[in-house]
Amino acid sequence: MKNQIRITLVFLFLSASLGIILRLIQSGIPVHHYKYTLHTHSHIALLGWVYNAAVILLRHFLISSHEKKFDRLFWVTQVTFLGMLFSFPIQGYAAVSITFSTLYLFCSYVLAFLVFKSTRGQKDQPTAQLLRWGGVYLVLSSLGPYALGYFMAKGLGDSIWYDLSVYWFLHFLYNGFFIFVIFAFLVRGNGTNTRRVFHWMNFSIVPLFVLSTLWVNPHFILYVLAFVAALCQVAACWFLFRSNALTFAQPGQGHVLLLLSFVAYVLKLLFQLIASFSAVQSFINATTPYSVIGFVHLVMLGCFTLFFLGIFVREKLLGDSRLMRFGLLMLVAGIVLSEALLFGQSLNSYFRIYSIPEFFTILSIVSSLMPVGIAYIAVQSFRK
Repeated sequence: MKNQIRITLVFLFLSASLGIILRLIQSGIPVHHYKYTLHTHSHIALLGWVYNAAVILLRHFLISSHEKKFDRLFWVTQVTFLGMLFSFPIQGYAAVSITFSTLYLFCSYVLAFLVFKSTRGQKDQPTAQLLRWGGVYLVLSSLGPYALGYFMAKGLGDSIWYDLSVYWFLHFLYNGFFIFVIFAFLVRGNGTNTRRVFHWMNFSIVPLFVLSTLWVNPHFILYVLAFVAALCQVAACWFLFRSNALTFAQPGQGHVLLLLSFVAYVLKLLFQLIASFSAVQSFINATTPYSVIGFVHLVMLGCFTLFFLGIFVREKLLGDSRLMRFGLLMLVAGIVLSEALLFGQSLNSYFRIYSIPEFFTILSIVSSLMPVGIAYIAVQSFRK
């Protein structure tokens, strides 16, 4: 397991480093092709880090059968991530990178199959239900990349359908698979209200995708549907809180990271609610380079990264030392400060309150705390 965590942390470091390159390009330093770097950063962060961490959690804490098959699949999947890591910076979306991306999709199908096979006799248990439906949403997310390829082949790479295909993939991957694995981990052994957690979350996932379409100014009924779906997720979080599943964040190793991840998740739920109003959508459309990136990083860094690191620390899969604590402090500082800058700039650009001079240069400096902190954590993971 520790080797799996190590390679996952290496991917986290690489994705954070690529993020700094993106910031440098935005600040006017032509380090590399922006779009190619963006594709590499997003795939390695989403798959090499978060997907891997979710699979580690699933394999070692939630499913006790077919261990060798899960482990073999994990290492095969790493080959696809390495292929993306070396092909996207050179060619962006092209033959080689698309081949490795497609191979990842096939690996994700095998993962979903193994999850279903391993939980066959536990269909009525909330943990198994969350895992099985997480597998469904993992497969459903793959329709996005297929649609992406179709629209690119038809010359529609600049159309709204291209963007909606990307949002489809992201939505069902992180709102579906990632969060369902996390919730499955949290409700283990907690019987009270856990069925309600599953039902409210499961009911919300498909209609919540509508939230990702509101930027095209659709019919009013879709705004209502998005609000209802966001409200269902709030209800699921409330029942999760009532189930005592959040006792994982009681004082102990990693509890600060876990509490911060829960705060980030609550902020995510709040943003989903207010984003279902047309006036807020106007604000988002006008501040997309800051507000949307800020929201995505809130989820990927605030919710997922802090949660998985908190669990790894609590379960003593990452050693507790000054080096580790310093790395975590640097990482958290980088996340908090960069989020404050992004959302602050959103307000500044919309309401014209004041202008932050050399914004992207400052953001680059602040964000550099993250790969530095992750480097300390990764080095600690390689120490005996």
